[in-house]
Amino acid sequence: MEVKKYIGHQFESSCTRTQEYITFERRCKKELKDMCAKVGINVHSFNPNHFMWTAVLEKDGKFIYVSISDVRFWNNWYNHILVRTMKHDKDWTGGTNNYCHFNEIAEKALYLLSRG
Repeated sequence: MEVKKYIGHQFESSCTRTQEYITFERRCKKELKDMCAKVGINVHSFNPNHFMWTAVLEKDGKFIYVSISDVRFWNNWYNHILVRTMKHDKDWTGGTNNYCHFNEIAEKALYLLSRG
């Protein structure tokens, strides 16, 4: 996993997204798509932001929200990914907050989808 190489990495802070962060974000998106595809989940949207990103996952018309904290200031980002259910693909308030490791996002999403 390319993303795992960034654990403990100190990202350069800037008022704009750096090339270093953009490369990291692209790797996250690719790995997220790959791990979700293995369990039949689609990445409905991937939303870049300023040193953080969010994604909406979809399976059988049910949605999951995923969010990564600002990687410049949250060194534990890999082990603290927010994952929660959504009523629809624009439900930003969603269900109860759950957290997992980056490499467990697809498994956590499947678990939450199976519960409701």
